[in-house]
Amino acid sequence: MDSKELTYLNTLAISCLATGLVDEAQPAFELISQSAPGHSAGPVGLASVELARGNYDKACDILQNSAADSKVNASQTRKILMNALVAANRLDEADDLRQSLMGLDAANDEHEYVIMSHRFFGTGDPRTLHS
Repeated sequence: MDSKELTYLNTLAISCLATGLVDEAQPAFELISQSAPGHSAGPVGLASVELARGNYDKACDILQNSAADSKVNASQTRKILMNALVAANRLDEADDLRQSLMGLDAANDEHEYVIMSHRFFGTGDPRTLHS
């Protein structure tokens, strides 16, 4: 499946979800998962189907299994997982994930990364690192 077909199928499946056609969306997301393994659209879509059905723990399982493998939008997958964990009332896990996401976001910000490094290694005063 090329990227144009993937985009079309994903858009169609999301449209099904948005209009309440949950059962119709699932086969499309399954096809995406099979045709583009490692792409986040399939697992995120399948998890969204489970969220729409109220199967919060199943949605969490799908996202937890795919978050490490997703090549595209792994950060987005983790954010959706955090919402699913909250919906499943798994608040401790959601908080742990939130903390790790904050660390990832900071690591992607060069200035914040330097501050975090100084805090971790106990070197320098991060207040002096303002640019």
